[in-house]
Amino acid sequence: MQHEYIFKMKKGDVEIEVKSDDSDFIEQQMNKWREELLKNK
Repeated sequence: MQHEYIFKMKKGDVEIEVKSDDSDFIEQQMNKWREELLKNK
């Protein structure tokens, strides 16, 4: 059985949804988003 990971974030009017069965890819996307949020503070 293959798992599907969904990463969904919203900041203001911008919403991102990424779906993948690759957990490493989803983790990379989460890290990128977090870094952007921290950089803009």
